[in-house]
Amino acid sequence: MNKLIFLTFLFISNLFAEYKVFENKKIFTIEIKNTEYKEVLINLKNELLHESYTIVHELDLAKSTNKVAEILKKKKVLKNGRNILVCKTSFTLEMVQENIHNITYCPLAISIYEKDETIYISYRKYFALKKEDIIAKKINANLKNLIKASLE
Repeated sequence: MNKLIFLTFLFISNLFAEYKVFENKKIFTIEIKNTEYKEVLINLKNELLHESYTIVHELDLAKSTNKVAEILKKKKVLKNGRNILVCKTSFTLEMVQENIHNITYCPLAISIYEKDETIYISYRKYFALKKEDIIAKKINANLKNLIKASLE
């Protein structure tokens, strides 16, 4: 019974989640309101796994930066915050086949963080290492679509 109530709550809260997209040449960010950080994090991780990405590492930036802020007697900045490092071997193969130096892009990083009751998901955009490289556009499109799909 508790599971049913929880699942119903998750479904209903997703109906009312509002988000805005902010994008420029360097960064892609989605701002999300009216939902819970843990729910957004779980949905993002589920979408990553659904799309066959491997979560290589998670860095808890809120915990580490808030600890430093405490030591330095400064105000904490983040309520929650993680960098999720991901890899997809078929995608990595495609990247290095195009240009061996694209290996420096791996793993790809997605950030999810919360400040002042607002949740953000973002990634730093990837750029072609050579003029003729096209994989950077594909990386950016894949990450953008993956993040948006996790919110649906």
